[in-house]
Amino acid sequence: RQDIQAAGEALKPAVHPRIHTFIATSDIHLEYKLKKTRQEVLAIAQEMVAYAKSFVDDVEFSPEDAGRSDPEFLYQVLESAIAAGATTVNIPDTVGY
Repeated sequence: RQDIQAAGEALKPAVHPRIHTFIATSDIHLEYKLKKTRQEVLAIAQEMVAYAKSFVDDVEFSPEDAGRSDPEFLYQVLESAIAAGATTVNIPDTVGY
């Protein structure tokens, strides 16, 4: 939340401001990096995209480690981010494949 707020404040003078939010979506990252459940990550993604949208109209969302994520969960997170206001989705494969 603080990072998004800081980005929003810093972008006030920008002509085309965009905030890029992201969260890990692979089970390995959920378990070992975030120590969160799928439902927690889904809620965080939606909440933070909506929060970023309160600062700027253009919000990008990326599911970190998308290439190793369960496809059905990945689709859920992407749909949720779009419903919350993401205008761009970036589906990266952070392990290099």
